[in-house]
Amino acid sequence: MQGQNTVSLVNLGALISKERFSKTLLDSVRLVKSPDSPVLCLKVASDMGISTEFFDLQKQLKNKEVVFETQYCDRKALEQLSHLTAAQQKVHDDDNERGFQASVIEMISRAVGLRASDIHLCIESQAAYCHFRVDGKLVFDRDYPAEQGRRVVNALYNSMCEERSSTSLSYSEPADAKIREAFVQHLGLSTGRFASRPGGGGKLLVVIRLITRRRERLAFDALGLTPPEAAIIRRVLNKPGGVIFSSGPTGHGKSTLSQCMAEMITTHDKGLSMITIEDPIESPIEGTFQTPLIIADRGDRALLSRAWELAISNVVRLNPDWLYIGEVRDATSAMGTLEAGNTGHGVITTIHTRFPIDTLSRLKNWKVDKDLLMDATIIPCLIGLRLVPLLCTACKKPYATHKAAVESAFRGVIDTFTRPEQVCLRDNAGCEQCHHTGLKGRTGVFEVIETNAEFMHRYHTQGKQAAYEYWYTSGGITLCDNVLRLVNSGVIDPVDTHRAICNLDRNHLIFSDSAKSLRHH
Repeated sequence: MQGQNTVSLVNLGALISKERFSKTLLDSVRLVKSPDSPVLCLKVASDMGISTEFFDLQKQLKNKEVVFETQYCDRKALEQLSHLTAAQQKVHDDDNERGFQASVIEMISRAVGLRASDIHLCIESQAAYCHFRVDGKLVFDRDYPAEQGRRVVNALYNSMCEERSSTSLSYSEPADAKIREAFVQHLGLSTGRFASRPGGGGKLLVVIRLITRRRERLAFDALGLTPPEAAIIRRVLNKPGGVIFSSGPTGHGKSTLSQCMAEMITTHDKGLSMITIEDPIESPIEGTFQTPLIIADRGDRALLSRAWELAISNVVRLNPDWLYIGEVRDATSAMGTLEAGNTGHGVITTIHTRFPIDTLSRLKNWKVDKDLLMDATIIPCLIGLRLVPLLCTACKKPYATHKAAVESAFRGVIDTFTRPEQVCLRDNAGCEQCHHTGLKGRTGVFEVIETNAEFMHRYHTQGKQAAYEYWYTSGGITLCDNVLRLVNSGVIDPVDTHRAICNLDRNHLIFSDSAKSLRHH
């Protein structure tokens, strides 16, 4: 038969009632299509050609008006034909997969071009919707037919990711993974964190956190730290041992700050050894030996906790001067981290709490030893941070001339706690320079608490509020203070900030009148 190298199998099941025929017969026939002829070829094993069952199969094909010719052959030829077409199908599948991989890379490229931090893909029953998180806000990108959306996320997870929580993407269980660097390094990324959650009925939400590969060391002022805050951190980094905790919501710069602190240490003293434990490894950190968390099943919380415990105890035995621990997640990793700090190692780590003062409460709830919590040399610094969107300078609007458009509840807060004549608002319609979001870029706002013996004593004898007020009346600059500074500079929107970053009246609400009086005097 001509064109043997390009023949393909035709699905017999779509043309006949397969349940009427025995498996022996079905294993003995192949319906073949050649590009050289409009006539199909029904190949059949020679020993089956005289069976009445085979004649019945031919009759069904003719009733379906299938034009074919019959060709007898031995079973070895049938087997070779099956292998050939299976190989061709694999090539076809690989081509399809590469096509969807290209779609994924194109999507990530669009997101990088808009400076997006995350990609959100929501697969509904009829359509899939893609949004990018740009400057903290979700911006619509495009929609797809639902089936195309599924194929895109399947290709991403199944063929472009490593460290997967399951072998293949599930639409009934959450999944986590990491995009292989080879697919995204040309876009200036080191990886992308993949996370998914099913919504039932075939629906799925996928979020990809884009991890930028830093090309240069960042200075503290580039992160948004004020000179006094930067001075505190430098002072703490020069102390012998202890754990520095950075806290805040996911995606608000904790890892970037930690990397900046780590490189400041290794650059200042190249004779120090710093080892990291990261999940996953993100950007390269100059002067450190970076290691990933090693775990077989990322979906098992008990195994995950044990993996952190083993990693910390192992790294401590490798004679480091400093440890960089990606995150304290539970009681086990908390105890391991603080014990490392207690044995003379410096430790940089992160924790999920709303404000830095809450870090001690979280550690206390995890039953961390009281002697470790009360020691300011073991916990010398608590840092809280947020990333706040900056107003587009081309289209921002003065609050004084547009306050009527602001809800009355927000007007009261702005008029009472800011300098209204200096405040600017976001133009929701935006302009071309900000891609019609009204925002362009982000900066960090911080709260840096340097602990001491009195702070710790008040915390453990009088409670969190007493320690917080002691720090505040001693000149501590709160997250709210820094937010108000930026609002009064006209660079961030007061309404968005009050809603999503920090209440503009937080100092007024949280501190006692006596504390506020002492602070102002």
